Amino acid sequence: MPTAIAYYRVSKQRQGRSGLGIEAQRAAVARFAEAEGMIILQEFTEIETGKGADARNGPRPPSPLTRPLE
Repeated sequence: MPTAIAYYRVSKQRQGRSGLGIEAQRAAVARFAEAEGMIILQEFTEIETGKGADARNGPRPPSPLTRPLE
């Protein structure tokens, strides 16, 4: 059975605290995984404003859990 790592992100602190964005993403990922017969091994959640101290300076380094696509 295929496996996956889920990544959820919201861009506003208020949206992240309310859980609205994350819960909608989690539900969509769960539906997709079930439809594709996938098992979600781990979930990551990120809450960032995109401004100030939280702003990204380019892509993040890959997680140690990642591997090249086959």
